[in-house]
Amino acid sequence: EIGDWISSFDFAETQRVILQSRAPNTGLRPLQSDDYTRWRKGECKRLLMTGLPGTGKSMTAASIVQDLKEYYEQSNVAVSCVFCDFALAQTQNAHTLLAAILRQLVQAHPVLHPSISSMYNHHSTQMTSPAFNEIITSLAAGIGQFDRVFVVVDALDECLDDQTRSRLVSALSILPVSLLLTSRPHPSIDHFLDGCTRQDFLANQHDLWTYCETRFALSRIGQICSPESKQDILNHIVQKAGEMLVDLSLSFECFLESLFRFVVARLLMDGLMEAPSVQEALKAVRDMPAGVQGTYDKALQHIREGSDLESKELALHALLLVTFSRRVLAFSELQEAIGTMFKLELEDLNRPFIDGNLTKQSLLGACAGLLTVEDKTDSVRLIRM
Repeated sequence: EIGDWISSFDFAETQRVILQSRAPNTGLRPLQSDDYTRWRKGECKRLLMTGLPGTGKSMTAASIVQDLKEYYEQSNVAVSCVFCDFALAQTQNAHTLLAAILRQLVQAHPVLHPSISSMYNHHSTQMTSPAFNEIITSLAAGIGQFDRVFVVVDALDECLDDQTRSRLVSALSILPVSLLLTSRPHPSIDHFLDGCTRQDFLANQHDLWTYCETRFALSRIGQICSPESKQDILNHIVQKAGEMLVDLSLSFECFLESLFRFVVARLLMDGLMEAPSVQEALKAVRDMPAGVQGTYDKALQHIREGSDLESKELALHALLLVTFSRRVLAFSELQEAIGTMFKLELEDLNRPFIDGNLTKQSLLGACAGLLTVEDKTDSVRLIRM
């Protein structure tokens, strides 16, 4: 109860949801680096992991949280996390993010610190919220209940502005915590984290293959495919998704595009799942485009040229609504908006889309993998870049 009062952000659940989509034995390379090992042992206080979009930073952050919890399972050690999201940037300020960390510390210890209890009793009776300095004081008290505290902040660059980023990092830097941050390369972040241990990472070919192989094995085509055809299909997908491997001779634009290969692989696999037979799957994969722009163009072409006019209109309406919405839409909100656009009765919206109604399955299928619906929050998002 007190944890929910402190913060409505449940980043522990966010971490769990992210890990659910991880293919086994992938995303481990950053955890095996010397820099990470030194940070985990306490030999450096702050570690910044940077990478461009599509390199698996959020998955790495979620994996690090799991690794720390397993490594210190029998110790009086707390692990807390924050997953910044530009779509929630208006509500994810330094105050609310620090409160979310405090919530996790409170939930991780069997005894509530007296100062935190006092803060709760005072504000709950007055129906007020604790000030920024009270959160900092309570954090210091909560941290003192553990032998060591780790804080993992993912996607620092997705905070609203430099002031938010600076205030968050400054507050955490003066507290006795081991701090790990992930971010896209960002000049201001480099400035106020000057002197911080830094590690750059890219998605690697082994993880790309493992991801594709795992998804393929769960598909209908994967279950009826011969080993030879499976190898052929996966070779083509991995080649197209990772065709522009990072090389010193690449132009900067090609370098950027090579970093999106997990996003490309996901879209290619989504397209493959619709193949009615192994022969059609082989033909489809050979005709698949390479690179980010080509893959997105192909997905949109698939939507525009689909024989089902109803699904085409559904996909285009959904993509427009999600893209231009001022905030993240819940599925029920998107369902209502599309229902209104199609002039449907709201009570009919829970039926399949056969007669113009919308279900999650019909939405995701119509949008050719360009949209995703989060399990717990029901938020609808464009495939993450």
